[in-house]
Amino acid sequence: MKYISDEKSSKKITSTIRRDEAEGYILISLVGFAATVIATRVFLHITGYPQISNSVLHIAHALWGGLFLIVAAYLPLAYANRWALQASALLGGLGIGLFIDEVGKFITQANDYFFPPALPIIYGFVLLNVLVYLFFRRLPKENPRGAMYHALEGLKDLLDGDLDAAEAAHINSQLAIARRSNRAEIVSLANTLSEYLQKEKEHLSEIELNIWKRITMRIDAVGQRFGRQRHRVVISISLIGWVLLAAGYIVAIVHGGGNIDPQVLHFRVPLIGIQFVVGILMTIAAVFWLTKKEGLGLKFGATGFLVSLVALQLLYFYISQFSAITATLLQLFILQVLLTYRRWYLNEDN
Repeated sequence: MKYISDEKSSKKITSTIRRDEAEGYILISLVGFAATVIATRVFLHITGYPQISNSVLHIAHALWGGLFLIVAAYLPLAYANRWALQASALLGGLGIGLFIDEVGKFITQANDYFFPPALPIIYGFVLLNVLVYLFFRRLPKENPRGAMYHALEGLKDLLDGDLDAAEAAHINSQLAIARRSNRAEIVSLANTLSEYLQKEKEHLSEIELNIWKRITMRIDAVGQRFGRQRHRVVISISLIGWVLLAAGYIVAIVHGGGNIDPQVLHFRVPLIGIQFVVGILMTIAAVFWLTKKEGLGLKFGATGFLVSLVALQLLYFYISQFSAITATLLQLFILQVLLTYRRWYLNEDN
């Protein structure tokens, strides 16, 4: 049996342990945050920016965001149930969205909600949160102490009568890692818990899929009916279409003159540069894709959309303000179409 080196038990251990399923909680918060900003802006635009106020008071929606953040902070402090973490993640995302939506008021002396850099700041913060999510999505290194943390946390569901076979299998995999520790107390506890789980097998509940897995399964079911060939056609049209859009946009900026928005002309150099890079990446992607080198085609296509989403849309949120959300959501959708094709078919081929 291979033993994994652990921290010495002769001193207090303070090194951090990543929470099991941390990426899931961060994703809930991220989706709640982005959806709240979009919903808030759409609602305010449709209703003509109403205010809860009188001659003295003005109740800004940032205050509701602060309330959600307070509740989100207190829930996991007061309750040990898993739902408290899920609710905290969701309320935290809603609170951040309501709070940061008013960033223009916080950074201007005139309390200008429509301050042009406000939306790029919000979008940049979304991108930063995406990076945090991607960081925690990586598989952590095996750590017996961390594995025991995860196993003990998972056993909470057993106490609630909500532990299913899949969750029990995950706990057992963590206990197997814990048993490779060089600390006798961890090994002993892991053995005891493993024996206990074995005795409780008959009391496990039926497997329940979380919301993300249910959504993924439904998308997969639709994809199976749609078929690989049709999926290829959609990607072909998307890549070729984006090459034409990039080229047309560059031509329009260079030769458009007075017909172009002055804001666009002000940023013409970076816009042309970024669009040129995106166009080249999409052209390479289309060539690889159409010559049946699907893996390379998807890689360059995904890179092109990521460059566009990170660099180009950041500028457009400054130039076009909230109207840039349409192009952003469209690009996110096409990027997902590319990644889904790779997950469905290329992983299967390999």
